[in-house]
Parts: sequence; C-alpha cells; structure tokens
Amino acid sequence: MRNRIFFLTAILMAISPKMNAQDEIQKLKEYIAGSQLVIYSESSYVTDNSASAITYVNFCPDGRYHYDYEGSYTVKGTQNTTNRDNRAYGAGKAANSGDWDVLEYEKAYYLEITDPSNAKTYYPIDIQKMIAGKWKQGNVTYVFAPNHGVCDGN
Repeated sequence: MRNRIFFLTAILMAISPKMNAQDEIQKLKEYIAGSQLVIYSESSYVTDNSASAITYVNFCPDGRYHYDYEGSYTVKGTQNTTNRDNRAYGAGKAANSGDWDVLEYEKAYYLEITDPSNAKTYYPIDIQKMIAGKWKQGNVTYVFAPNHGVCDGN
C-alpha cells in the first residue's frame, strides 16, 4: 500500500504542469504588490531603559516602495551618581522610497530593495511567513498585509 501511494504521487508529480521560476516570481510580485509590511521592535535593556520602533513599508504595484519609520527611547541615569533619577528621552522619524523587485537565486526567492542612492539590498523571502501574515523574530514582530499598502492613487 505504501509503495502504491509513493508510486501514485510520483506519477502525479511527473504529469502535473510544472511552473518555471519566472511564473513563481510573477506570482510573488503580484502577491507583494499593493501590500504593507509593518515591523515593530521593542526592547528593554533593563527595567528602566527601553526603546521601540515601528516601520511601515508599502510595496506599490508600480514597483516602488515607500517606508515610514518612528522610533523612541528612554534611559534612566546611572545608579551611583546624582543623575540616577534623571531620564534621557529621544525620538526620531524617517521616510524614504525606492524600487522593489523579486529575484530568484539558487532556488530561493529574494526581495531586492533599491534605495534612492541606487544601493541594492537583498532579503530572503519566506513564503510561509508571508502567507501566515504575522511572525516574530526575537524582539521584532512582523505583520504582512496583502492589499493594504498605502500608495499614490490608493
């Protein structure tokens, strides 16, 4: 019985139409286009010190991306000084845009990000995590929302 299932599976795989890498890339591009990736990081170095940041990356259908970043921190003064009850605070914002694309390299897919100075950065695409929509890595939470990108004309 086990051999029959294996044999049947092998036959089905052989006769089913195979997609080439270009078809897969096109499907990934269509899935990513018009989506938004939210990246939230939070850290507490010790109880009295903390930092957090949120980044919104919008992948537009025209191959452009736009991101907005906001971050802040608070640090308490050192314990053995007269500054121990003082706090330092800070916050910052940033925004940027550029081009995005999907590439295949050695049977894996990568998101290519080109910033305004034409520097390219490559990020591996984990399709399962994208489909799940939310995942956590260390102190960073990612949320991928298809069809929720904020682009010109939306």
